[in-house]
Amino acid sequence: MKVLAELLSLVLTYAGIAQGLFVALLLNNKAARKSRANVFLSILLISLSFSIAHILFAGDVLNHFSANVYTLGDPTFFLIAPLLWFYTKELIGERVALSKNLVLHVLPFFIIIFLSLTLKSVDPSFPLMSFLNQHQRFINVFFRISLVIQFSSYQFLIRKKWMAYQEFIKQEVSNKEGVDISWVRFFLIVFLVINLFFFFSLFTAIHFEYGAWQLKATALIFSLAVFALSYKGILQRELFRKVETMPEKIIESLPNALTTKFDEELIGKLLDYMTNKKPYLDSELTLSSLAKDLNISRSQLSLLINEGIGDNFYDFVNKYRVEEVKRLMIDPQVKNYNLLGIALEAGFKSKSTFNLIFKRFTGLTPTEYRKNLSQ
Repeated sequence: MKVLAELLSLVLTYAGIAQGLFVALLLNNKAARKSRANVFLSILLISLSFSIAHILFAGDVLNHFSANVYTLGDPTFFLIAPLLWFYTKELIGERVALSKNLVLHVLPFFIIIFLSLTLKSVDPSFPLMSFLNQHQRFINVFFRISLVIQFSSYQFLIRKKWMAYQEFIKQEVSNKEGVDISWVRFFLIVFLVINLFFFFSLFTAIHFEYGAWQLKATALIFSLAVFALSYKGILQRELFRKVETMPEKIIESLPNALTTKFDEELIGKLLDYMTNKKPYLDSELTLSSLAKDLNISRSQLSLLINEGIGDNFYDFVNKYRVEEVKRLMIDPQVKNYNLLGIALEAGFKSKSTFNLIFKRFTGLTPTEYRKNLSQ
């Protein structure tokens, strides 16, 4: 049984290398959809594949390359978290540009490479080298502490970014079906698993001698991460297009800005437009498109709905859709429509979302509500 487990682990580890390289090539194929997010995903997969290969082959095949390198740890470990961060930002439409901040994100990677290349040439009798040579475990522990701190910091940043993005979605779109945020949740789980493994690795580095099993476990975890990221990432598009900048053109008959005392005329204009024009029937309605129709800025409309009316955009629009469904349920012209047909007529995009929102605002499922009407 032990032999079988070791063989399976080895197969998965080798497969992780091939999978990472294959998906990276696939994402950059001419026929593939071009995406900046995919560039960072490709670099991440290649980095993970390189780390796995380095763990498996550095001691036997690549030993002559590393003979003049001082072993501090695999520098590519410090690329994983920044690349995950860049990938997250690109997915949600935040462009990652070449800047000083970008360099700072990957600085630990270059520091490890620089120290590995320079320390080997330092005289062994030098006090610092003498200390390092006598305290190899200290080097290993310090390396992993730095890794855990880096990963934990980026995990906090990504989670914060995801929570802010969830709020943004509620303020921008009226239907979430085209915005797949479940990928980010899965993505955070993969991140957490890797980080927990680094915590475990730090614990073993402190209390036990560093052994081959730790290297094998690291390679296996990275391989599983490659499979997970490849499976979810290969067909993943940007979660949401970057919000189109709205021109700050406001007609003279409307207030130039909202103050703490909201203009009842502007609120009335919005409510009249929703009632008479019924823009919510468009399942693709967004905050930006509604603002354009009203000839006000996106930020002004957002403030009006949030502070003036006391709703987020998502709930504000879907309340109108629920009322439209209730009206259609008693409309003889659509009496032969099923509930899904009525929901689509009212601007919903899926049955599951319709059921969830309808019950949240009425306390009843659509079926229960319709049954009460018939009675």
